[in-house]
Amino acid sequence: MRFKAVLTSLLLTLLFTGCAKTTVVTSDQASKVQVFYTAPSQQQYEELGLVSTQTGQTIFHDRSNEGMLIKLQEKAYKMGADAIIVRSVDESTWGFVGDNSTGFEKGKATAVAIKFYQ
Repeated sequence: MRFKAVLTSLLLTLLFTGCAKTTVVTSDQASKVQVFYTAPSQQQYEELGLVSTQTGQTIFHDRSNEGMLIKLQEKAYKMGADAIIVRSVDESTWGFVGDNSTGFEKGKATAVAIKFYQ
């Protein structure tokens, strides 16, 4: 009887904590880096370089599009960018990989870091 109660408690704990969402907090400065999906036509800018990121392969990594965009913003901020132009965002997937084993594919994202002319 006691074993059943412990097992039930454990399963309920896993159920509720397994569905919890984690939030990534970034610096205020990095979040000010604007995100564009096409080149901005209203302002002239200089390309600073390409920024890219990729996620981990476990269930403990943030593999969402939003998470990857935040990482791109942080990298672009370190370069002195005002904005990024997103080139690609490939969210990771779960399924068969390699030699018919299951797992997570890494998510990948790339963008061009830009600085607006004043």
